[in-house]
Amino acid sequence: MIASLRGFDTLAAHLAPKRVAPLLHEFLAAISDVAVAHHALIDTVVGDGVLLLYGVPIPRRDDPVRAVRAAAALQRAALALRNRWLAGGDTRAAGLGLAVGVAAGEVLVVDLSADGGRAATPIGEPLRRAERLCAAARGGETLVDEATYASAATRLGGEWSFSARPLGGRPREARGGAYRAQPRRAALRVVATRAGGAGPLAG
Repeated sequence: MIASLRGFDTLAAHLAPKRVAPLLHEFLAAISDVAVAHHALIDTVVGDGVLLLYGVPIPRRDDPVRAVRAAAALQRAALALRNRWLAGGDTRAAGLGLAVGVAAGEVLVVDLSADGGRAATPIGEPLRRAERLCAAARGGETLVDEATYASAATRLGGEWSFSARPLGGRPREARGGAYRAQPRRAALRVVATRAGGAGPLAG
């Protein structure tokens, strides 16, 4: 699963550098909390993008289901952050939204350490599919691949809706298309009140 905060670069461009790091810290802390709560492994953090893994070191048959549920929690956490930053007084935060791509399948976790430390990284087609799905997702949207859909749709039928999603008119992926995954429960609403939250995002 790959998640990236759309609009953060635009927001950061209007802020003093000393304000950007705390906001990014806050975002990554929220992502980490979700990962811990949903038993996901944070593999890589690059700027406002995060790669999370399931099935490492022990794979489970319900890993795709757990990943989809975690994606909903990530979306809620990102939306809550946006609400809080909006409440701090900067309307530019309204453009923020989390894009999530989820792909299922076997990957090879390779240890690239040269000094006995731990530097494992996953490689394989599911990783590339997750990257493409995340790149195609809009802010606030979760896209899953065919393998994830096949594993999770039946088990999550009462909680989620899945709809086919063309990827910018490109040919269907080698292992099938993309699906927009949406929880049936109402999402958090954006509020622009000043009831608590982080301080203003003034640069």
